[in-house]
Amino acid sequence: MTAFPIAQNLAEALKADAPRARTAEEAGERAGQPVFLAVEEAAAAFDTPAAAEEAFPDLYGGGQFEMYWRDEAWRVGVRYWRPAAPAPVARTLDQAVHKPLGRARTPDDARALLGQPAERTSELIPQLYSTRKSLMKRWRKYVETGLAEIIDREGKMAVAISYWRPAPPPNAMAPLTPSERHELAERVAAPLKGPEPQSPMDVGLFERPAPENPDIVLAEEGDGRVRGE
Repeated sequence: MTAFPIAQNLAEALKADAPRARTAEEAGERAGQPVFLAVEEAAAAFDTPAAAEEAFPDLYGGGQFEMYWRDEAWRVGVRYWRPAAPAPVARTLDQAVHKPLGRARTPDDARALLGQPAERTSELIPQLYSTRKSLMKRWRKYVETGLAEIIDREGKMAVAISYWRPAPPPNAMAPLTPSERHELAERVAAPLKGPEPQSPMDVGLFERPAPENPDIVLAEEGDGRVRGE
């Protein structure tokens, strides 16, 4: 697993002595606050891959760098752990998005705004987007500051927003969010479906229709039989 730099910006991430961590938990402990894996494009553009490799000797294999072609030039994206922006403090997701009580980095800061213990959670916005461009048009600020994660859902994309909410009492389960209740209801209402279409009722559990003649039923071992026998 690659150890990525921990930094406030790209310039600090490219320094040789930047601290490194392999996981978000480890990086968060070292940074003293929540972090997210940022991917930022270096300012330089290159005519050839060799020129990019000369500027970034560790370009290949490590996972920190990614080279790609954009706007008629080779460019390099850099991954590093960046402290997330202070998260909204609210009692519901809708309030967090539209009218938060404030913003906080730590549970203590969030508790001061809520007047009770707080927990950081990530809740899915129900709206789906068919393209990343349309999603980013609405949620770019949240994504770029680490307060939103893009989730693949039903062949489209959605965002999960991170915010502080009141923590449940000790020994009590956290209440389901509206999006979780909606997903649970959909699962309950959906019929149970196996990974493959059900075989006809006259075909046994360990049998299958012959590909060349569906009237012949083949067993796992032995000869076949005509349906109805």
